[in-house]
Amino acid sequence: MRRALLSILPAVAIVAAVVFAGGCMGSERDGSGNGASTNIETKKLEPGDEATYEYKVPFGTGNRLDSGAVLEIMPARLEVKVGESIRIINDDIRDYMIGPFFVSGGQSVAMQFTRPGVLSGACVINPEGEFEIIVTE
Repeated sequence: MRRALLSILPAVAIVAAVVFAGGCMGSERDGSGNGASTNIETKKLEPGDEATYEYKVPFGTGNRLDSGAVLEIMPARLEVKVGESIRIINDDIRDYMIGPFFVSGGQSVAMQFTRPGVLSGACVINPEGEFEIIVTE
């Protein structure tokens, strides 16, 4: 019995990871409220490039979330213009889905917005639980 259970655990772990990742992924919409896809484009910033908007996830954020703290690290909604950029620095040891961005512990993500549209997704580090970016001309 124990051997049978151990043989299916890897498969269960893979299915759980796929379900979790799918539930946390961001979506792209055209801003019309109907969830239609758009061709949102971003360009990765180089390490020395300055970002228009910058947010830091401090070390210990995961522990604060575990203890029930309500965090307001990110806004629920950010309005930007084409050409502006965002950098999210994760100084914590945990990985986070922050709207449409996955930011590994100790890493950062930096993007410049190159086309109008809406990006959104789940975000555990703001009280609303979602982070939406509206990109306009």
